[in-house]
Amino acid sequence: MVKLDSGTPTLRQRIDGWMPPEEFLAALDRAQLHLGPTRLFGSSHKIDLSNDRDIADLYASMVLYMPPSDSSGRWNFCVWATPGCRAVCLGVGSGRMNQGQERLADREFDWDLSIVAQAQIKRAELFMGDRRAFLAQMVYEVHLHVERAKRKRARPAVRPNGATDLPWEKIFPELFTMFSEVTWYDYTKAPRSVRPTLPPNYHITFSLGETVENQANALEWMATGVNVAVVFGTSKDNLPTTYKGLPVLNGDLHDERFKDAPGHYVGLSAKGAAKHDRTGFVVRDLAKV
Repeated sequence: MVKLDSGTPTLRQRIDGWMPPEEFLAALDRAQLHLGPTRLFGSSHKIDLSNDRDIADLYASMVLYMPPSDSSGRWNFCVWATPGCRAVCLGVGSGRMNQGQERLADREFDWDLSIVAQAQIKRAELFMGDRRAFLAQMVYEVHLHVERAKRKRARPAVRPNGATDLPWEKIFPELFTMFSEVTWYDYTKAPRSVRPTLPPNYHITFSLGETVENQANALEWMATGVNVAVVFGTSKDNLPTTYKGLPVLNGDLHDERFKDAPGHYVGLSAKGAAKHDRTGFVVRDLAKV
């Protein structure tokens, strides 16, 4: 049972001026009919690490996973992905989302492979098939997340692009004022010119790839104070301390990129399929860093 008058501010107050209550409830019904027991947001190993790590500055985070890039066979949710990134994406190549080397090589993915894969494609189908229902469900889940965070005496954080690269500030700009107390954060490979203005509570880390164009984009983002994430062919305990003259933060320790000091590269160890990358996406020649 959805309680519109629960929370502070209430859910009714949050949606005021965006969607009438009756329409909101109807949209939620459509979303939940499509999703069944699936929810839009969930967790991951690194999100769990983040939620337990810093008692003095505690955040409660959650993440949204849909099929990355063109892996759905129907839509492309990462239009700026480089070939190397696309080939080894965590969203199909690591952990519980791993579709296996053969499917990765053939780009033939099975979205009935597991409960996790089924959830990814269900979310994507709702996002593309009934956007208003998707956004209503998004609002509802974030509202509940904020209230849970309050009970834990934590601050809420949300990562809407777990393995996708969607410009949420354009798709749903109201979200960031509706939940101004939430710290939103993501990685992107979009050029800075495509995302020139971000909400003040939306933190972005640029994701470095192997192409000349992507690397030029990285420099443009860095010039505005945005950190750049780099995947290295090392373990998480052996990441380099510097890269191209700048210090490297260990990005495997937690997912709270919004806590990172500017002026850094964020080092990530290659995981899953990325361990076998030979496109240049994974930086392996540490003698040149």
